[in-house]
Amino acid sequence: MIRLSLLALVALLFPLIPAQATTPVITGPDANNKSININGKGRYTLVLYTNPDLEEESRAISLALDKYRGKSNFEFIRVVDLRGGVPPGMRSIVKGHISEEEVKETARLKKAGIKPGNPAPILPDFTGPTLDALGWEKIYDEVQVVLFDAKGKEVKRLSDCDPAEVVKLVQSAMGS
Repeated sequence: MIRLSLLALVALLFPLIPAQATTPVITGPDANNKSININGKGRYTLVLYTNPDLEEESRAISLALDKYRGKSNFEFIRVVDLRGGVPPGMRSIVKGHISEEEVKETARLKKAGIKPGNPAPILPDFTGPTLDALGWEKIYDEVQVVLFDAKGKEVKRLSDCDPAEVVKLVQSAMGS
């Protein structure tokens, strides 16, 4: 009787113990159709929204992040908004150009003495699922960033940001 009452008490109390909320993993394909965990665990991840009209601004942010690119606990991901801009028959050509840009970026970093701790994938999004999962449902005329912590949870978003703001965000989150 006492055992049954104890079990009944535990059963009643168990629902009152809050379950830990899990952050859903956001994924997207890179230029080689490899699935990338955007808010993967174990590292800070900065995700940059860009599109072909924002190439100059995106490049400036990429260069400003070089200090962090060699750290094993940091990843930089660029999501390129190509919704409606590339016919299906041309997408493989665009992906090929993106792959070439990734190779050039890796060579640039190595030449600067930076060994990327994690690859910096570029994810072309032609139809919107990756952008939508990141909360970027519309096409923007300014760069956007979102920073995820090492547990995969969103830390902060910035809109229409400059390189100094992005570096300050990463610096404050990572403590360096």
